[in-house]
Amino acid sequence: MIRVLQVYPQMNNAGTERVIFNWYENIDIEQVQFDFLVEKSGELDEKIKQMGGKIHYLYKKSNKEYYSAVIQFFSEHPEYKVVHTHTHDRMGLVLKAAKKSGVPCRIAHSHNARNDLPKVLAFVKGLDSIPIEKAATHFFACSNNAAKWLFPHKVKECKVLYNGIRLEEYLFNEDNRQKVRKALGISKDTFVMIHVGRFARQKNHEYLVKILEEYGEKDLSNWKILFVGEGPLEEDIQKQIHKIGLFEHAMFLGSRKNVSELYSVADMFVFPSLHEGLGIVVIEAQASGLPCIVSDAVPPEADMGVGLLNTLCLQDSLEKWCEMIAEKKQDVTSRESQKSEILEGKYNIKKIAAQIQQFYQENGK
Repeated sequence: MIRVLQVYPQMNNAGTERVIFNWYENIDIEQVQFDFLVEKSGELDEKIKQMGGKIHYLYKKSNKEYYSAVIQFFSEHPEYKVVHTHTHDRMGLVLKAAKKSGVPCRIAHSHNARNDLPKVLAFVKGLDSIPIEKAATHFFACSNNAAKWLFPHKVKECKVLYNGIRLEEYLFNEDNRQKVRKALGISKDTFVMIHVGRFARQKNHEYLVKILEEYGEKDLSNWKILFVGEGPLEEDIQKQIHKIGLFEHAMFLGSRKNVSELYSVADMFVFPSLHEGLGIVVIEAQASGLPCIVSDAVPPEADMGVGLLNTLCLQDSLEKWCEMIAEKKQDVTSRESQKSEILEGKYNIKKIAAQIQQFYQENGK
């Protein structure tokens, strides 16, 4: 058996962590086992242990202390021949330590793409890329934009590995639609939009509130917007919704385990993000057959090719966003007819997990 060390600060049930765990759940753990080097405990830790994975907790306040501690870690764990690091502040330090310690396969994986950084921060980010490019032996990214952002000099060497999901889990389900709408007090004829994302600047909730304010002036029916997620800006966004008089249209559902069911509840997905490496929730929403209105920060690779992804610029007028929402409303019955086409798509986690397992087996000896 090959043991692969996955490195990320914390294993929670969202974002990059979910991508890693999706692989984990779909590889053959009799052949390849995942262990984790993290800085603090997370929501998925118990599941990892149940699957036979080891979790190594390592946190040091200063980068110098952290680097020394990682060197020490590798000296105590020579069994790791593959180290797979994922976008975070100390990625370069881990790769440098792994190289110094003689780990033969060192993967740098970009899960994001920022095009909104001020020039000074963009310059600093460029400097941070240098140690990553020098220390890694292999480069993965969730999209071409994500590769360009983190490995500007290694784009040609980078393999784009799609963020696969268990597509069948997200397919539209009429029973879930009726059950959860009833539980939430939403009538069957209410038009429901949904946004799934952490309440942080990247997800651009402030702009979404402006879109909703504009839309509310045109649609006087009992439409709803479901906000799914948590984060530091949640209270601010709630206050803004109250201020513009739309709180009766908004439902703040927090972090949910039944997100796949909530997609079936909704009729449209709206996502004006400032930057995305890919946007896994955009894939999930399309898998459920939802028309998706997204910003051009979502890369072209996120298009499942089933005619559901609609892109607008953040510089476009609010009126144009509202017109797109009105234009792309669809009859819910059309979601049933797309299921077979969706399942054959490029984001099928079983296909992607097979690819990555093969890579580990070829490079982890």
